[in-house]
Amino acid sequence: MSRSVVDLHLLGPVAATRDGTGVPLGPPKQRAVLAALAMEPGRLIPTADLVDAVWGDRPPAAARKAVQVYVSQLRRALPTAGLRGCPPGYVLDLDPERVDVHRFRRLVGAAEQTAGGAARDLLGQALALWRGSVPLAGLGEDAPLARALAPVLVEERLSAVQRRLALDLDAGHHREVVGELVALTTAHPIRESLVGLLMRALAAAGRPAEAVAAYRRLDRRLRRELGAGPGEELRQLHHALLDGGVAGGPPANAVAPAPEVERIDDRELVAGRLWALARDAREVLTVHRKPVGPGELARYLRRLRRGDARWRTVVHRSVLSRAAQLAYSLRLHRAGDRHRVTDRPVRQMVILDRRIAVVPAAAGAEAGALVIRNPGVAATLADLFEHTWAAAVDLEPAARGLLR
Repeated sequence: MSRSVVDLHLLGPVAATRDGTGVPLGPPKQRAVLAALAMEPGRLIPTADLVDAVWGDRPPAAARKAVQVYVSQLRRALPTAGLRGCPPGYVLDLDPERVDVHRFRRLVGAAEQTAGGAARDLLGQALALWRGSVPLAGLGEDAPLARALAPVLVEERLSAVQRRLALDLDAGHHREVVGELVALTTAHPIRESLVGLLMRALAAAGRPAEAVAAYRRLDRRLRRELGAGPGEELRQLHHALLDGGVAGGPPANAVAPAPEVERIDDRELVAGRLWALARDAREVLTVHRKPVGPGELARYLRRLRRGDARWRTVVHRSVLSRAAQLAYSLRLHRAGDRHRVTDRPVRQMVILDRRIAVVPAAAGAEAGALVIRNPGVAATLADLFEHTWAAAVDLEPAARGLLR
């Protein structure tokens, strides 16, 4: 008898199918446990992390028992999904290709390695996995897991849509994409890269006056809300339109914009990119979910401290068990880089000036990172940081007596 095939769906309402047939997953909190495990298949997820995913920083007294019950019920609903206990938590031994978010990321990554029609096809396959525009839906009002991860997933989707639209323009499909770009720029009115694509599409479709009008709307809004106009690439495109140029492509001397979502899989490159981004930052917010090697942390923070940034850091209480790292964190704390301690940080992240966020591509030190250059997403993650910061305790009293 063949083993049934389980597929998990997180890019929309959280759901599961077995051999293509929907499987009831129970109440929202039970689905949240499954979603937390499915985000990281094959990795041990401690029960404490599952409690965080379901209840955040206000779990009930019986939260761990409730997680155990939810896992037991999920095993009965999905007996071939590979869900098993592994102290101090649980593992979902499921092929990542059976989870839509990981399949989406693989296809987007493959598209980044190619161009033209092949890239468009891959992006089309990736975007077809989404069931609506709200990931991790149906987990309950203000679900901690969705609050932490949905903004990142939404940004990844929007970045893929944007790349596909750019390829459509390159292929000459200007008129076909105008409607979609109008809708997107209405939903994201200060996203310069989308406005630039709309301007290109309108100009190539023989509507240059509307392209100029789109630029002017953006310019007025940016100056009103942020006190600055559009960036260099968009200004060049605007000037080219005024000069009668632009036939669907960017100006020949346009500065290539940095990608709004950039994945980096090499740990050394992640560290280098963090330094390059943070050395000019005025505010740096960080969360460390688990201990970092004291030597690695020392090098990382020592370089960043050469600038004038104001730092606030939330660390997991487990760092207090490592004397060298605790002593180093206390030195930074006393020097003005304020540290607080929590049992349940929201997620590992670095936020720079509330405009750029660096988060793990998936949990685990070897998973690489996503660099997200979107102020809206960064601001949402900064709000999560502030929520964690407010509930955390100051490092000094937490560490008192441990260094004697």
